Amino acid sequence: MDSVRIEKEAKGILDSFAKALDKVKSGKDDFYVVRDDFERQEGKTGDCEEGFKPKFLANALEKDEDFILAEKGAWKK
Repeated sequence: MDSVRIEKEAKGILDSFAKALDKVKSGKDDFYVVRDDFERQEGKTGDCEEGFKPKFLANALEKDEDFILAEKGAWKK
């Protein structure tokens, strides 16, 4: 295929898409959600099934009491 023709077609598609986006009107400039509870409570119990923590820690290769020891990106060599 002709790379010049493909490049012109792609530019035309992008230009028409940009023009279409200009026509879209949004109702608000800020998009966020207001929640009563917006912070996680540390140590909160009851959210996990019984025995989850021991099973989770049993699968860890390296652990120190209640913590999993991991090195970020250790699998990349």
